[in-house]
Amino acid sequence: MALDQMSKARIAVHKSIAGELAGKLQAMGCCEFIGQVEGKLDVGAIEQLHSKQKHVNELLTDAKYLTRLLEPFETDKESSLSRMLGDIPQISLSDLTAKVDEEKFSVFFKTMRGKDSAMSACHSEKARLKGLLSQLKQLESIKWPLEFFTTGTDLVIGEILTVSKTTSDEFKTRISNELGDYLELQELLTNEKESNATFAILFRKSDFNSLQRLVADFSATRIDVPKEFKNLASDEKRKLETEIVALAKKEALLSSEIASRANEGLEMARYYSDYWIIIRDRLDSMLSGLPTDEVLIWSFWVPTKMLSLVEKTIKPYEDLTEFAMIEPEEGEIPPTLLSNPKWSSCVEPLTLMYGSPTYGKVDPSTLMAPFFFLFMGMCFGDAGYGLILSAIFGYILIKHRLSPTLRKFFILLTTGMLFSVFMGAITGSWFGDSITAFPFLRPLIPIKNAFQFLDPMNDPMTFLLISLALGFVHIIFGLVIAMVMNWREGDKTAAILDQGTWIFFLISLVVMGISMSGAISTAFVLPSKIASIALALLLIATQGRAKKNLFSRLLSGVLSLYDVTGYLGDVLSYSRLLALGLGSAAVGMVINLLGTLVADTPYVGIILAALIFIIGHTFSIVVNLLGAFVHSLRLQYVEFFGKFYDANGKDFAPLCNAPKFARLSEESTVH
Repeated sequence: MALDQMSKARIAVHKSIAGELAGKLQAMGCCEFIGQVEGKLDVGAIEQLHSKQKHVNELLTDAKYLTRLLEPFETDKESSLSRMLGDIPQISLSDLTAKVDEEKFSVFFKTMRGKDSAMSACHSEKARLKGLLSQLKQLESIKWPLEFFTTGTDLVIGEILTVSKTTSDEFKTRISNELGDYLELQELLTNEKESNATFAILFRKSDFNSLQRLVADFSATRIDVPKEFKNLASDEKRKLETEIVALAKKEALLSSEIASRANEGLEMARYYSDYWIIIRDRLDSMLSGLPTDEVLIWSFWVPTKMLSLVEKTIKPYEDLTEFAMIEPEEGEIPPTLLSNPKWSSCVEPLTLMYGSPTYGKVDPSTLMAPFFFLFMGMCFGDAGYGLILSAIFGYILIKHRLSPTLRKFFILLTTGMLFSVFMGAITGSWFGDSITAFPFLRPLIPIKNAFQFLDPMNDPMTFLLISLALGFVHIIFGLVIAMVMNWREGDKTAAILDQGTWIFFLISLVVMGISMSGAISTAFVLPSKIASIALALLLIATQGRAKKNLFSRLLSGVLSLYDVTGYLGDVLSYSRLLALGLGSAAVGMVINLLGTLVADTPYVGIILAALIFIIGHTFSIVVNLLGAFVHSLRLQYVEFFGKFYDANGKDFAPLCNAPKFARLSEESTVH
């Protein structure tokens, strides 16, 4: 529920030990360096840092290039799912540092880049030659060397023209008459479905203008012959095919040479990338300070509880440093670091998905956790499903070393599934109605009945009323939190009039409705009516108090009563707990019904029933899990957070060792 208190510190560091000290602060992972723009940026203390930063960024770019190049050829790779679940190498920072050999990397990178460039050149040339081969297909039937249609001779040149088939005979007659005996004409083979005829023509250069007139008269289209073609089309085709085969072999050879070193190169690129990422982050933070010729002045945020450790880390360098605590500047808001008990810290990712709490305000993680787990259990609502998924998620938690955020997420899902087991048990849902649907499971009915005391399928109204009651409590709880926040911040008027009055007004309306329905003693009707009227008048008198005009105040107060419909709508939103719970049970019942219908089929009935049961319930689990998670989260985000949550904070982002491909054996102090 609380946020870690933040302190702002400033330290002046001599450049001779700046890198070493920054590395130790980075290993702690509890200092968020604050960027500062004052000061000259070309002074001696940072010239070398800028140069090194540029060099490291270039190395990272090269490493990323190698990774993209070699990953398709990797043979020792683990599945992306395993990598996501934390099955990545573990190494100490000292071992990682010892692995890095820039000279070795540079030689390897140049070799691989050369082979990749050569392979790309082969691929491009092969594509170009294939394009020429494609163009050559329409020229294959030409009986003369193709150089006539590219450069020609001193006296003769060639053209390839297409004209409409409807005018092709007239075209042949005209061209024969106008160019006479100094003409060679060949009609090329074309598809019968084509509407144009194609002609290869050899003629004297002196007749070029005459041919141009014919081209214009018949709207003929020229076909250009690539200048590379000189010989007969058949010879050119053989030449192109030979060159393409040679290029393909060369490309395959280069590819195999790259593939043979892929595992070695990827290990190098990944480990080196991790090291250079750490160095890059360190340099970025070091360069955030105010520089002088010999000193760097850093400012950073640190959790107050970590101050003693930071001071202990700095102490060995006290002769070359000056450390002091400073006050935040006017209007400067510290970053947010969530701090919750272990049992509720798993919902922190959900809080951060919505937005970080504003520093000094309330962290809703612990407050929302019980409701989220309960609502998820009610929405999923099947004990059988819950047992299977809690076992799967629990196995993942034990088997895999997950990242902190992913671990919290799986703990959240596991807890939600345990609540689903509870809700399924009290509503009698075990894989739908499988215990009553399948005869061999019916001996378990007494055990099922011993836990069940709700039956949403036959008595949905009771479950609906429970859902709405939980929704009302949830909303009132949100208003109580807002009231407490205002009270603590000194705005007691708002706490009493904006939240307190509404809380008691809504409660009095609910009590009045329940007592009038006869669910509780009618003795509560009159007191609740009086309380409702009095509180309504108080709302009318106070909700417009910010207005200066008396009429505007009263009008705003009257209109504020319309918010009752908003609260009613919020409460009705919780009916989705019934809808999703019933949906999960109904889908399970349909699957079981289908299974029982085919179970008596001779020979294959049992097999078909088992397949329907497994496939159907697997589908039901996936769909209902997604729905339960999303709708439970929506009730927190929309109905609950909207009453009090101020999510305008900035995440605490400390300088830390954050490798991408490996896990450091040394853990930072802040997670």
